[in-house]
Amino acid sequence: MDAPTIGVLRDVTLLVWLALLIGVAAYKWIRQTRPTAAWNWEGRVDARPYQISDAVIVGALSLMVLIGLQRATPKPMETADELNAVSMFMSIVLQLLVCAVLLFYIRAVRNLNPLEIFGLSRLPLHHIGAYALVLMIPTFMIVMATSAGVTTWMEGFWPELQQQASVEAFRTSKDPMAKIMLVIAAVIVAPIVEETVFRGFIYGVIKRFTDSYFAALCSALLFAAIHLHIGSLIPLSVLALIFCFAYERTGSLAVPMTMHAIFNGSSLLLMILSPNLNDANPG
Repeated sequence: MDAPTIGVLRDVTLLVWLALLIGVAAYKWIRQTRPTAAWNWEGRVDARPYQISDAVIVGALSLMVLIGLQRATPKPMETADELNAVSMFMSIVLQLLVCAVLLFYIRAVRNLNPLEIFGLSRLPLHHIGAYALVLMIPTFMIVMATSAGVTTWMEGFWPELQQQASVEAFRTSKDPMAKIMLVIAAVIVAPIVEETVFRGFIYGVIKRFTDSYFAALCSALLFAAIHLHIGSLIPLSVLALIFCFAYERTGSLAVPMTMHAIFNGSSLLLMILSPNLNDANPG
C-alpha cells in the first residue's frame, strides 16, 4: 500500500471519527429540543438495547482503525508480501478472535443475546436465501457500475491505480493451499466477522445515538477503509450501504451475511474465469 493511499484512507477515517463526535452531540441536542422524535427507532433493527458503553467501544474501534492507518508503512505493490497459507491462517484466526471478543462483550458484559439483537433467528433459512438472491441482482449491477465509474474518474488524477493486494496475490500465487485459505476467508470468515462488527454492532450502536442514515454512512466508510484500497473506497461504501438496507429491510443480519458471501464468492469466481477483470474486488 503506497503513501498516497494511506493518506487518503487515514483522512477518511479521521473525518468519520470526527463526524461521530459531532453527530452524537448534534442528535442529542435535537432530542432535547424534540423529545417526542423517535426516528432512530424506525426500521427493523432495534437499537434501543445499546448504551453509552457500547458507543465508547465503537469510538475505540474507529480510533484503532485510524491509528493503524497512521502507523502503516508504505509498501510498493511489487514488494508486497506474497500470499501464503500461514499468513492467511493467521489472518483468519485474528478476524475470528476479534469477532469472538465482541460477541463475548455483548453476551457476558452487556447480557444481550446476539441471536436476538442481530435477528439471526428471525427468518427461516429459505427466506434468508431468497432475500439474499433477489437483492444481489441489483447489488451487482449498482456496485459494478459504481466501480467502473470510479475507475474511469480516478484514471485522470490517479494513473497508477492498483488492484487490492489480496486480489493481486490471489492471481499471482502458486500456492494452492493459500488460495483455498483465501477463499475460506473471503466467502465464510469475512461475511460473518465483518457483518457482525460493522452492520451488527457498529451500525446498531451509531443508530442508537443518531439515526439509520447517519449510522449507515459512517459504518459504510469505516468498512470500506479497512480494505485498504483507494479504488474500492466508494464501491465498497455503496456495497455496505446496500447491506445496511438489507439489514433494516429484513431485520436479520443473516441476510447481509449471505449477500456478502455471495458477492465475495462471485468476485473470486470472476477473477478465476476472467483474470483481466478488475472491477469486482471482494469485500
